[in-house]
Amino acid sequence: MTVLCLTCYTIIVPISAAPLNIDTGSSGLALTLNINLGDQSTLGPSAVGVQQLFAFSSTQFIQALPENVVNGTEATGGLAGASGTFNFGIHSALNMICYNITLHNFQGEFSSPATTATHIHEAALGASGPPRIAFPNPEPVNGDVAVRNSAGCLKGPFVTGVMVEGVDSGEGFHVERIEANPAAFMADTHSSLALAGAVRGQLS
Repeated sequence: MTVLCLTCYTIIVPISAAPLNIDTGSSGLALTLNINLGDQSTLGPSAVGVQQLFAFSSTQFIQALPENVVNGTEATGGLAGASGTFNFGIHSALNMICYNITLHNFQGEFSSPATTATHIHEAALGASGPPRIAFPNPEPVNGDVAVRNSAGCLKGPFVTGVMVEGVDSGEGFHVERIEANPAAFMADTHSSLALAGAVRGQLS
């Protein structure tokens, strides 16, 4: 069993065959990923071993605020009173990103042309750009709509649902591009009350 910490939450990864389980409690949110790796003897010599599976090649801890939101290059003010934390663990060899996203005081409905309203975009500070990864929208924690959380892992190929010149904006994207130039990417979420973005934070 390998234990990882993305700030104040814990991801526990026993290697077994069982569905994803999320348990919320007074101490926070614990995410259990039960993964069946199959017969390791059938994996090729270049395969990643169990001991390396959850060794992140990099991490990002991002504060997202409404004043960082822009439409094009024009500041919009985002969703007043809202804030967020976007914590990411990247495993570039597997093209995998683990996420722990928490929103505070989000209002309205999640709204975006993409499949979800919570993303990593390829966009420099003060600029807009296409989404490259779409994450599940955070849900209320213990029924409290003022605090919403989403946690888990995604592995490429990535699909956003946003078409750019006839191609999905996630097609062909690899997380190693984030590691090569993290400042060229930002994380955000979108509300029906702030379509350009409720909160945004730049990777670094």
